Amino acid sequence: MTFLPHPITGDPIGFAPERASRPGAFVGGENSEHCPFCPGNESDTPPTIASVGDPWRVRVFRNKYPSVEDAEVIVESAQHDATFDRIAHAQDAVRMVVDRYRAHAQAAHVSLFKNEGPGAGTSIPHIHSQVNPLPFVPPRVAREGEAFDRATHCPLCKTLDAHVIRETSSLTWLAPAASWMPYQQWIVPKRHIAEMSAFEEPEIAELAVLLQCASKAMLTLGNSYNWIFMNYARRKSAHCYVELFPRITALGGFELGTGTFVEIVDPAIASQRLQSAGGA
Repeated sequence: MTFLPHPITGDPIGFAPERASRPGAFVGGENSEHCPFCPGNESDTPPTIASVGDPWRVRVFRNKYPSVEDAEVIVESAQHDATFDRIAHAQDAVRMVVDRYRAHAQAAHVSLFKNEGPGAGTSIPHIHSQVNPLPFVPPRVAREGEAFDRATHCPLCKTLDAHVIRETSSLTWLAPAASWMPYQQWIVPKRHIAEMSAFEEPEIAELAVLLQCASKAMLTLGNSYNWIFMNYARRKSAHCYVELFPRITALGGFELGTGTFVEIVDPAIASQRLQSAGGA
């Protein structure tokens, strides 16, 4: 893939026409019943890079239709109809996510995310996440990083007691006070760390629990959601977090045309609903 500058801002725009051939690339397109991510179909994907278990229960390989060079797919369960909230080995899956982030530590930024369900951008329904090491820091990440640099006190450290859904000894799952998607959530480490590469084993275990609770809660609102690991490589002032939201509304012309979002669900109500639905 190549990156072209936006004609006005210069922001990088990826150009990868080969991705148009991937399954489900277009809305309304047909998805094959044959799943390349299921056990027995390993020859349908690039070779395994890393795995857990024999037979495997978590498997990593290069993305066959990459957005960027060295992009990877993490298949988090061998079971085709699994959802993250129901897998018994969530800690193994989260540990693999952290390991793959560490494996690309030299990248300017590692975009790591999950698209779950048809409304969230997934092209293959089998549970998986994606790892995209980038040669540049994306505009959003750079803008947030600069805001951390300017702040007298860390903005995330100050918000850990707002609209709390659930907390563990290491992490807080909360509904941020200003959300750009309905039922938006953050999972924030209580330690001030800039990257998930600093996670220790107790934090990985607790993150797996909260991600399962969040997945369960979001699936009560709809069949699609995203989560995004927000990391700030080599920027000590920053505080990493996981952003999550169900895909129950569409962005309209106002949001797309202005970059300004309208909050339609009170975060206090969102926190209560997610707490109840997530089994907290």
